[in-house]
Amino acid sequence: MPRGGGGGFRGGGFSGGGFRGGGFRGGSAAFRMGGSRSSGTPFGRTGATRITSRAPRGPYRHSYYRPHRRYSRFGYRPWYWHAWYNPWWAGRWYRPWYYSPVYVGGGIMIAIVLGLILLPLFGLALWFPFSTADTDGYVTYRSTETLNFNEYWYEYEYIKSGNDITYSVQSSPSIISFAIWDEPFESLPTTTKIGSDSDQFPLQNDYYEYISYFLKPGSSIHYNYNASGQIDFFIANGYDINEWNQGGSPSFYVFEDNVDQGSGDYSVSEARDYYLVWYNEGVSTVNVNITINYSAANVVDLTEADYYVEGVYSINQSTFTVPNDGNWYFFVYFDPMLSPEETTDITFDVSYDTRVTSTDRWVSIQPILITIIVVAGIVIVAALIARSGQKKLKSKPSSKAIPAKTPVKAVKSSTSKCIRCGSVVRKDAHFCPSCGGKIEGRSIGTPSKVTPANSKSCSLCGSKLSTSDKFCKWCGTEVEFR
Repeated sequence: MPRGGGGGFRGGGFSGGGFRGGGFRGGSAAFRMGGSRSSGTPFGRTGATRITSRAPRGPYRHSYYRPHRRYSRFGYRPWYWHAWYNPWWAGRWYRPWYYSPVYVGGGIMIAIVLGLILLPLFGLALWFPFSTADTDGYVTYRSTETLNFNEYWYEYEYIKSGNDITYSVQSSPSIISFAIWDEPFESLPTTTKIGSDSDQFPLQNDYYEYISYFLKPGSSIHYNYNASGQIDFFIANGYDINEWNQGGSPSFYVFEDNVDQGSGDYSVSEARDYYLVWYNEGVSTVNVNITINYSAANVVDLTEADYYVEGVYSINQSTFTVPNDGNWYFFVYFDPMLSPEETTDITFDVSYDTRVTSTDRWVSIQPILITIIVVAGIVIVAALIARSGQKKLKSKPSSKAIPAKTPVKAVKSSTSKCIRCGSVVRKDAHFCPSCGGKIEGRSIGTPSKVTPANSKSCSLCGSKLSTSDKFCKWCGTEVEFR
């Protein structure tokens, strides 16, 4: 990205100093004004598309059967009784089995159970439904992303010792840094780097030259310069120098007007780009000699990573063998101290070889499969028992129903007939239902009450009456004529 209207040039970070540029005031220029986080901490992003040998699946969608809400309650019972016979999960005994929600709408649960048994059993597990790796155990992240300066992109995967990470990266228009490590980016240590720049250049009328550094709090700049004529010198951020270049008069961190030499120190309090500018507003060319010494604090130290490379535009496909088990991270870092652009586009492929095939995953999940099958079997058996219990309960007579009459057994000849009227009487009767005479024990009496016609029970003793009874067989009370 050009830094001025004419003749600007750029160095190479710590290896060659700050970023250089220049031009005439009022000309086109591009200064990095995106700012940075106040802490100066890089910002990470992840989420590249995972590529495997099969199409990605998900999210998983489950169908289920929702039965009708109505169900009968069999009188007052404890809560667990209602739960056990609740047709919401067991279904109604008089409906087909597939109406029961426990069967998931017609056999889906049975299909799942059979699938869990048959797939591993017959070796048909060519893919694993809960993993994004392919059948050979490879997981590949592939994407093209835009990084702003002081950001990094990362992906990670759990890899066992001895397995490989294959990677390639391209970046344009800026250089980037790349690292592989078994810890997050935030765990990388920071360091302080010391650097210096010195140069000599001519300044024409209304031209300026600058050198810029991206520095974080705790850093410092020491400057020293001398010129063959009077010039202006100031230190500014990207917003201020852009406004100045367009003819404005912003405030600067340091400003020295109409001087031929200068020296001083500036302590950095914010993470941002700092531009040191020399400007000639005179009528003749001025020769300027500069010397800059700087201390850059809190610089991310990639040397701690297991593998790293800094300041490159591309990395050809290579392979890294991980030395230990764990989560292994892949970092692409847009270091603002190495490149002056606002953004850069990265294209990367990183493939993690987990060496855990789909068959291995099926074998490892066998205990879970067995548990699922056992639980499903218990639920189905419980549903069948509950439905069977419903059927038996339905056929059982109600507690309020009229008890069945015990068949009248033949009585002895001395008591099989009433001795007064000759009517047949039951063995346990105390009075004749035809004449009201007492079978034995006392003489015939006349009750004070009369049972109304069509009554179902005796008005005196409450015993049940049949439609043909003229007297109560228990107490002898007369029944009115029907």
